[in-house]
Amino acid sequence: MSYIFVAMANLTAREEDYLETIYRLAGVAETVGVTDVAKARQVTVPTARAAVAKLARYGLIRKEYYGKITLRSSGRKRAEEIYAMHRALLRFLREVLLLTPEIAEREACRMEHGLSKETLRRLVLFLEAWESSDKRDSSCLKIYQEAIAR
Repeated sequence: MSYIFVAMANLTAREEDYLETIYRLAGVAETVGVTDVAKARQVTVPTARAAVAKLARYGLIRKEYYGKITLRSSGRKRAEEIYAMHRALLRFLREVLLLTPEIAEREACRMEHGLSKETLRRLVLFLEAWESSDKRDSSCLKIYQEAIAR
């Protein structure tokens, strides 16, 4: 699987999280409500409304007054990039470092905002190389698995 990361404008980590949440929720339904976002982010509706308003001002989403949220093409593209980073990190943490799903999810959320595009690109290249190799016979992976079992 190939991941492509396009240059990103300066969104805060929190704003990226909200955009990613809207993207993930939109995968289930065409449009998303502020209440849906608040529940998914485990915040109050006014907190979610403020974040959604910022994303709308940036032109990443469309929010009608008392209406649903839809991703604009630029917002969808950014959200796809953010989510691709999240998935790559999650795969690395789960499949290579063998972390539990809960820990891997939490750590991927933290890491996705702080890594450079070059680091993420190299991580993806590593995952692709690792995926195409015979992972079960990898002596490096065996040594690692034995070390974490101690």
